[in-house]
Amino acid sequence: MTPSESRQVRFLVNPAAGRGTARARFEKLRILASRAGAGFVFSRSPEDLQTQARRAVDDGVERLLVAGGDGTMHHVAQALAGTACALGVLPLGTGNDLAATLNVPWDLDVAVHLAITGPVRQIDLIRVGQVGDVGETVCIGYAGVGFDSETTRYANSLQGVPKPLVYPWSVLRTLARFTPPRMKVVHDGGTFEGGVMFANACNLPRFGGGMRIAPDARIDDGLLDLVIVKAIPRLSLVAVFPKVYAGKHVGHPAVELLRTRRVEFTVDRETVMYGGGEPVRPVAAGEAVAVEVFPGGLTVVGAVPE
Repeated sequence: MTPSESRQVRFLVNPAAGRGTARARFEKLRILASRAGAGFVFSRSPEDLQTQARRAVDDGVERLLVAGGDGTMHHVAQALAGTACALGVLPLGTGNDLAATLNVPWDLDVAVHLAITGPVRQIDLIRVGQVGDVGETVCIGYAGVGFDSETTRYANSLQGVPKPLVYPWSVLRTLARFTPPRMKVVHDGGTFEGGVMFANACNLPRFGGGMRIAPDARIDDGLLDLVIVKAIPRLSLVAVFPKVYAGKHVGHPAVELLRTRRVEFTVDRETVMYGGGEPVRPVAAGEAVAVEVFPGGLTVVGAVPE
């Protein structure tokens, strides 16, 4: 890398990623940044992630190498959306679903090399907002409401649980108290109304650290994969849950999966929409929230599966 090129690469590290485990890799990342002749900054909060990413765009940084998980990438995407600054993913989070989709290696040295030298391309994003004013927030992997959002909220509060067990444990814990809401879901092909476990508009094939919720979803096809899981007994959900990791839930009579460019969600009770493991926006009872694809909204480094 030449000196002129090195000024166009910057590392942004979230020490809180992976439930704080990223702190142990802090010095390693600093050394890798120094070897690459790249800038090195770290975040102090989710808001600071956006601030630092926006500063990188303003400074003309061409590749922003971000160390963290899907939540970290969610916050950084708010600043990088629609810009030429490429996101290089360094997977140090709990789920790392974006990294897996982009075929980013888990070895940190190799991941850094890929982020600096690998191919750059555009992927889609999801825009979320009020009906008639979509676009205030973007998501990378999914946006949805229901059981999975409640599970994510609980998972984010857990401490001392091994990372691979966080989501499965949270599913079981949330299930004991969950009452399915009634939803109206309007999509390009029609309308669904009824009780649901959850409804998600997906851009990635996986979420929750490897659950292949929309196994055929593509990150760059200009479409969202809408997944609706209708209300079913708790024991039935427990039985089908393990199948999600292999995408074998598709075809279950309670699972509806289709493609669309736009979705409107209306829920019969107050809730919170989640995306990328982060709360996206509160949703009032009876409020219609619009979700639509943002084609080519994010520049990334990595290989998108053919």
